[in-house]
Amino acid sequence: MKSINLIWLSVLLFVIPGDAQVAPSGYSQSYAILIKGALAGSETVAETTGESGDLVSMSDHEIFVSDGLETKRMTFSTKMVLAKSSWIPISYTYKYTTGGTGDSYEVAVKKATISRILNRGGRNSEVNMPAPLNMVIVDFNVYHLYDYLIRRYDVAKGGRQLFANFVPLIGDDIPLALTFLGNVDLNSERGSIPSRNYKIEFVGIWNVSLFVDADGRLLRLLIPAQDLEVVRKDLLPSANTSN
Repeated sequence: MKSINLIWLSVLLFVIPGDAQVAPSGYSQSYAILIKGALAGSETVAETTGESGDLVSMSDHEIFVSDGLETKRMTFSTKMVLAKSSWIPISYTYKYTTGGTGDSYEVAVKKATISRILNRGGRNSEVNMPAPLNMVIVDFNVYHLYDYLIRRYDVAKGGRQLFANFVPLIGDDIPLALTFLGNVDLNSERGSIPSRNYKIEFVGIWNVSLFVDADGRLLRLLIPAQDLEVVRKDLLPSANTSN
């Protein structure tokens, strides 16, 4: 756990197979990533529905990250497949697209077993483990994945609900807690927007404040420990939306 901040940076140093035949579901979105209030990157996502009815989300990311010595531009893409109705992950792919290294990781969930293959520097390493109950995949810097976490929350039960978040880069799960805090009006460039506020705890690491719309879609996300904010692009002041 003590090296988790380095993990957050190194996870960026890792497109998606383009052979999936899917029909458009009609949803896409773009987000702005801000660090210490300054625009530092973007994320775009599009969802499709496969012939089986499973949800397929594909995203592209760009972010500028400083390690204190230099600032690097990093780009990567992801692909997530979720089982229809249950929102349980079936597969997840992450590929670094800057620099031509081809670094990536792939996760597959089959017969209650998680398999993860990490390709780094041309070398593969594989992890296989039983899929824990209430498993989710919320990769640290892939923000649209919070949409699918929210769909796993039992509204009737309420309160603080625990999940096992599988982190592909470390090849293991960490506890994640999700708590509904209430309905709020979120102020934005487009005026006041009714939203639902959740607290998310990557237990022992950091906390996230998440605001979603009536459909459970990400509006705004805050991670104070990282001085990081993610906002749906059309909610930002127009002066802050251009790269």
